[in-house]
Amino acid sequence: METSTVLSTIDNDVFFITLNMPETGNKIPQSVVTILGNLFEQAAAHTALKAVVINANGDHFCQGRDGGKKSTDTPPSPIQLREKMMGPITKVYSAIRAIQVPVVAIVQGEAHGFGAALAGSADITIAAHDAKFSFPELLTDMPPTLAMATVMDRVGLKALSWLVYTNAHISAQRACDIGLVSEVVAAPDLIQAQDALLTQLRARSIPALATVKDFLANTRLQEFGQAANYGKNSLALVLSSK
Repeated sequence: METSTVLSTIDNDVFFITLNMPETGNKIPQSVVTILGNLFEQAAAHTALKAVVINANGDHFCQGRDGGKKSTDTPPSPIQLREKMMGPITKVYSAIRAIQVPVVAIVQGEAHGFGAALAGSADITIAAHDAKFSFPELLTDMPPTLAMATVMDRVGLKALSWLVYTNAHISAQRACDIGLVSEVVAAPDLIQAQDALLTQLRARSIPALATVKDFLANTRLQEFGQAANYGKNSLALVLSSK
């Protein structure tokens, strides 16, 4: 699938999704949120993938959402807002989690609001050393509850609270320190780091990749005994399938 705003392709066993609005800093209008949700759902339906990559053309990964012009019509009801605005956003975050293999975000430039949440939602996030991250929504009295929901199992609550309340712009290294980013590399080395990671993932079996993601998703809040039992069952299934 390819549109003027989002490009997608499958290269062997990796699904690439590329934001393609460099002239706007890849700010995301609502129509593109819907496209992204559909693409991630398509990726989740593929059974032969070993990774999904979300990246962006231009200087910035994603400078946030583009709300468009404010309507002078009667304000939408809470139910309408939930279905038309919040539903597609939630679909993006849910679909990323439904993909059985790792989702990798490659971040350059700025990642703000929806962009920071999208990058943080990925299972692995590689950022250029000069990338910047923020959650600026409270500057317009918009509590970023969906963005918080999708990264709160990645970022500690103290750090997330500080980011949201202060609207601070943080460096890639600081984002890595608090769990929003996995690895920081020099900007010229970003694609090389992506390719090195994909080489490693491609060398693994799909059941092994899927088991790691499933284990991380389902045992994070379990006590050791429960997590170990889940792990034994998962590992037994992988080993018996070889």
